Amino acid sequence: MKAFLIINLAASLLLSCQSNTSNLGLDPTDRLRTNSTEDWDSWVLSLEGETSRYRTNSTEDWDSWVYDLEGETGRIRTNSTEDWDSWQLDNNSFTIKTLIPNDWDGWEIRGNGLLIQVKTSIPNDWDAWVVSGDFNATFRTSTTEDWDNWELQGDWSSLDASTKAAILFIPIFTSSIYIQGNHL
Repeated sequence: MKAFLIINLAASLLLSCQSNTSNLGLDPTDRLRTNSTEDWDSWVLSLEGETSRYRTNSTEDWDSWVYDLEGETGRIRTNSTEDWDSWQLDNNSFTIKTLIPNDWDGWEIRGNGLLIQVKTSIPNDWDAWVVSGDFNATFRTSTTEDWDNWELQGDWSSLDASTKAAILFIPIFTSSIYIQGNHL
């Protein structure tokens, strides 16, 4: 009888710990993923029923990206070659910078009068991120270290396309370079 109670309790705990997107307030359609498995140059965003895309300017050119989001096309690129701490979106309409040089756990985004920070939930664990400041959201990998499949949470409809592009660039870029072995 004691063993049955322990097994029953363990099963209950296991079921309560499983991720259930409906319990977390995540819309299962809000996702960011690579175009095909481990195609780090091409990403698809499914957000609020719309499909958008990010891609490198050329294969494995981590310095220059193009996005097409809500009918708006733009560019995200480094300020200088392989300076992955400092980026600009659409000719400085937004700046995207690491909070600490060579530390990709924390980022600051400025543009459109907004100040937004994007940080990992746990240092050096890129599976879950928190967006704070003038916009609040979270994104996380669907399963641990599955960096080509992200779940998004937040009121993304309150943002324009450029702001969304700047924020969602962070998991795209960090996933792309981390999986390629370019991480610090």
